[in-house]
Amino acid sequence: MARGKLVREMFDGPVDVVGDVHGELASLRALMGRLGYAADGRHPEGRRLVFVGDLADRGPDSPGVVLMVRDLARRGLAQSVMGNHEFNALRARAGARLRPEHCWLFPMAPTYRHDGHPVAQKAAGRNAREVLDYFDSLPLVLERGGPDPVRVVHAGWSDEYVEAVRGEDDAVGLFRRSEERIRREAEAAGVKDEDGIELLLQNRNPVKLLTSGHEERSASPVVINGKERYRVRIPWWRDYGGPLAVVGHYWRVPMAGDESGEHLFGGRPLNALLGAGRVMCVDYSAGRRFRERMAAGFTGTYLSNLGALRLPERVLYFDNADPTPLAE
Repeated sequence: MARGKLVREMFDGPVDVVGDVHGELASLRALMGRLGYAADGRHPEGRRLVFVGDLADRGPDSPGVVLMVRDLARRGLAQSVMGNHEFNALRARAGARLRPEHCWLFPMAPTYRHDGHPVAQKAAGRNAREVLDYFDSLPLVLERGGPDPVRVVHAGWSDEYVEAVRGEDDAVGLFRRSEERIRREAEAAGVKDEDGIELLLQNRNPVKLLTSGHEERSASPVVINGKERYRVRIPWWRDYGGPLAVVGHYWRVPMAGDESGEHLFGGRPLNALLGAGRVMCVDYSAGRRFRERMAAGFTGTYLSNLGALRLPERVLYFDNADPTPLAE
């Protein structure tokens, strides 16, 4: 099925698809315990782990999470796709802008802060090269056919763009080539406004769309990461008709103080499938636990969850809540 590195065959048999971990190592260990995995990553029923990407950034121990998943993968016990955070780290290594949330990985990056206060993140130190090399080894897509077909991608699905990356091995190189082509096409078409160009760069670059999803122009400004723009994420799963696709990226647990344009679920239950029942998002906002820890009066009880979808059983497991079956 897969010819290049960026699209690969997913494990057959029973799996547990884990949402965005974002450096929350203790939460990952707790989730694995609830799923029945031993400390060494083995499961008595032969189950294996599949991660939807965004293993790192913001949490207290990103290098611990990445190296743990890498070691499980080397032993054939885990797989992961590349999320936008892994991809942005690879772009930074290739010379792109250093983002504050990557300060644990790149000492020259600005310190990551929340409400003006530094966010505690363990530095990768001498493990930085190993972390980046593992990111560079990740596919954009995992898929399997057979009687229980499943697709795993971090953010957005497009049949056309999956085929475009299927024979490719270098995500950063493909991104650059695609961006150059899109800018030439935008210039030829006379597209000059910033949001129009950014929409083209988002939606017509296969690497960008698969790792960070679909967008459209909005009539009113939305705020993302403290900045106004006239582009908004869209619930692409409304028009999806393929086999079960499992994604992360989109925070399913709303919190006080959320910025506009962050939620696409319209109050749907946390265990609800999306669209025509063919897409499941398993990002239950563990990537914002640093915000919960830094809030005044935090008692140690999180509103967010680290979740996993157990397949083929279609049951959700959490690090801090009881299992619940999917709502069809």
